[in-house]
Amino acid sequence: MSFIYNFTIYFYSIIIMFFSLFDKKAKLWYQGRKSQQLPDLRNEKVIWMHCASLGEFEQGRPVFEKLKSIKKDYIFVLTFFSPSGYDKVKNSKIADYILYLPIDLPKYANNFIENINPGLVIFVKYDFWYNYLNILNYKKISTVFISVLLDSNHRLLKPYSIFLLKELKKIKYIFTQDKETLKLLQNHGLENVIKAGDTRIERVMEIAKSGFTDKAIENFINKNKKTLICGSTWKKDVEILSDQQKYITEKYKIIFAPHEVSAGQIDFIQKSFKNKKIAIYSKNDNKTPVNYDILIIDIIGILSKIYRYADLVYIGGGFGHGIHNTLEPASYFVPVIFGPKYHKFYEAVKLVEQKAFFSIKNPLELREIFLSLESKEFLDNAKSNIRKFFNENKGATEIIIDELENT
Repeated sequence: MSFIYNFTIYFYSIIIMFFSLFDKKAKLWYQGRKSQQLPDLRNEKVIWMHCASLGEFEQGRPVFEKLKSIKKDYIFVLTFFSPSGYDKVKNSKIADYILYLPIDLPKYANNFIENINPGLVIFVKYDFWYNYLNILNYKKISTVFISVLLDSNHRLLKPYSIFLLKELKKIKYIFTQDKETLKLLQNHGLENVIKAGDTRIERVMEIAKSGFTDKAIENFINKNKKTLICGSTWKKDVEILSDQQKYITEKYKIIFAPHEVSAGQIDFIQKSFKNKKIAIYSKNDNKTPVNYDILIIDIIGILSKIYRYADLVYIGGGFGHGIHNTLEPASYFVPVIFGPKYHKFYEAVKLVEQKAFFSIKNPLELREIFLSLESKEFLDNAKSNIRKFFNENKGATEIIIDELENT
């Protein structure tokens, strides 16, 4: 199986090289690795964390930052598989070295590990690379996975992945997000598994507790109406919301923060709500008129903080590949609405079950949720269940750090 695996990885690298001739993301993936110079850290004490992309980095960040505060004499290396993650973080000071993970073939994996010389390796979520694991285990380097979340259909649990499971049995720890993943791995013979929870909980709670004010938004908010924040929206989300705009704007002031801050997305929102008074965030110099119906956030970097102004949140992406971050708004204990594609996200599934999050398929279902939330009892129950979820799932970072401090 390892031969088939290596052939597949090699074939994948050839395909990426070909697509790099005309695809921007593939070019970044290929050229980034081709031009990368590895640091020589063979005489240093090193902690290395690997993340597939930006979402995994946000998941691993609380653990990474906590370790940095504890192990001050260590060099910290952060790697990414995806250009979308690497590009977002490459110029930050979160780590001493931020690199692409070389392709998982024996030669490249061994060369990387030889140069980086890690004393502790942390993989976030489920980037399972056979050659890296095999070499790390052979060299007896402490290796852990954090925030692992699997279902019974995951490829790792298929018969053809038994060679990967053998390597995972040898590593130090696998920290899972939930009990279901813990049981699945234990049922496949892994004894090095600990249920820790979701490390993102600490991250979003930290953001929620941080001091933040925004005059433009505070001037926009009307005490006679509630505030609906629509975060990371796409065109389909805007269409669903605009269908019910008469009802929504009677009850709510709306803040849109589209997933792509582009002229096209902003224009689409304006045309969809053409009979409403719309203000653009960057053009109002903190003087957004209170009598406007809609405020469009046309900058990036503040969405996670402005959720504190929301009475209700709509998260986009649920009519596409999947919903965007719902833990950020939930950290302010407000109900969240989204489209039907949410089942890959543990917190979304759990909070839909507990009637704190709400999935809709069409505008009529959206209207029904709005009507239900007019009931104080229904709304209070939703908020209470979100608070309960956070209380039950926080502490993952502390659990992981307690185990790693002496590693």
